Amino acid sequence: MNAHAADDPFASGAFAPSAVNNVQVDVYTAAFRVSGITASRFGRVADIVNQLSSSHLVIEQATVSEFADPAATLGAQQVLLNLDEVLFLIAAETESAARPEMRIPKRAVRAQLALPPFRLTGNVHVPQGSRPIDGLLNAGERFLPMTEVTIACGAHPELGRTAAALALQRAKSQLILVQDDERPDELLADVLDQATAERWLQARERPDEEEPG
Repeated sequence: MNAHAADDPFASGAFAPSAVNNVQVDVYTAAFRVSGITASRFGRVADIVNQLSSSHLVIEQATVSEFADPAATLGAQQVLLNLDEVLFLIAAETESAARPEMRIPKRAVRAQLALPPFRLTGNVHVPQGSRPIDGLLNAGERFLPMTEVTIACGAHPELGRTAAALALQRAKSQLILVQDDERPDELLADVLDQATAERWLQARERPDEEEPG
């Protein structure tokens, strides 16, 4: 073993770099679908694109389909795909997709997003205790994960499909519809102790009563 590696606390354990794996992906733009293999150290679909340092995603053993002309499908050993034009990317997440110490507690919220020509319906994941729309708009990542997704395309119905997980480019979303919780205030129990949360809720249900001085 390299002596320097043995002395380096970042060379193993939680800080060790992940191995590079070949990941099967389907990537959609407004006009094309590109399927193939990309190399990534990350197992979560959103991280594959969010952690990319290049302006283009490299896809090997690629198949390129054009929506306007299905007969124009072609194969290529390598395709460079402009990340700015990506609407969403589908990939199977691995079991070790995220280290437990890196996770932020989140909850699933049902949402529908329009990324023309596509409409995506599924679960988005927002921090515990936050309003769904705040969790979506204030997220720092360029690509947001969505799970249990149904994909529809009015212009090209044959492109409809489902996906267990995908990453969508938030800036490309022209419309965002969120199905909020029936009683979102109850989410305070996730960030406050139970007694405090219950008192706050009871006060909200009796707005006409004066608070004790």
